[in-house]
Amino acid sequence: MKRIAAVVVTFNRLNDLKICLASLHAQTRRADAIYVVNNGSTDGTDEWLKSQPELIVLTQANLGGAGGFATGIERTFQDGFDGIWCMDDDCIAAPDALENLLLSPNIGPAIKNCVSISVKDHEELAFYVDRPNQSYRKVTDMTQFDLVYGVASLFNGTLISAEVIRAIGIPDKKLFIWGDEVEYMTRAQKMGFPVVTVPTSVFYHPPSFDRNGIPWPGAWKQYYAVRNQRRIFQNMYGSKYGIVVFLQWSIRATLQQAKEKRQNRLYNFLLYGEAAFDSLLNNFRKRPETIFTVRLYRYMHK
Repeated sequence: MKRIAAVVVTFNRLNDLKICLASLHAQTRRADAIYVVNNGSTDGTDEWLKSQPELIVLTQANLGGAGGFATGIERTFQDGFDGIWCMDDDCIAAPDALENLLLSPNIGPAIKNCVSISVKDHEELAFYVDRPNQSYRKVTDMTQFDLVYGVASLFNGTLISAEVIRAIGIPDKKLFIWGDEVEYMTRAQKMGFPVVTVPTSVFYHPPSFDRNGIPWPGAWKQYYAVRNQRRIFQNMYGSKYGIVVFLQWSIRATLQQAKEKRQNRLYNFLLYGEAAFDSLLNNFRKRPETIFTVRLYRYMHK
């Protein structure tokens, strides 16, 4: 029988973490081990985790979702598990989520994802997916299929075969958040591994929001979505042409922010431009407190 490890990455959401872990303990096919990567939480998570002897706790500074899953995947892979089941701390697994992932059609080494359903509306997907010939917004858009190829909401109930990890490595810690999961998915696809959603395996997750419309000062997250997009395009189109695609995309996206009738469109414009420029310079060192546009906004809104 395959040995499966669950990896949960958490940062300052202790109540959500408790609910997530309770759903893992209630699985009809429980994971063989549960690893929790504590990304430097300051809300009492560290103290609570010390009282949970059944968990394997990995504590580190806040390295974002990318750094958290990189640590968790690397450790569980080294510990010899056959599959790594990854999730954020605000996920809730249906009782048969892992069992149905393992019972889904055998397609060899792959990335298999639970279907992410909105906790607010169980008829809607938590993450909308638009493809040239198909849009996935309602749960029924996916349940008509045994497997939905090329679609997965990493890292929300994502089961990764050890063979995939051996071939493509771990998530890139430098990406920090937003886009790191897509980069990892496209890296797997680039090397020929199937990436699928299993509609019979259900996860509940807060619905996503319009990234382009995040209110300031929380819009700093969009910096990473733009900056990391270059890596995604390079996985999809090759190293050299991917930069050309990114350059065209980032120029259009940045200019679009200047046209939008939003209260902080100037800051959005500057943020997009800064992120694109840093990406082209291969500057992946910035953290939220060192993003120039964010610092400017906070200075102007003291």
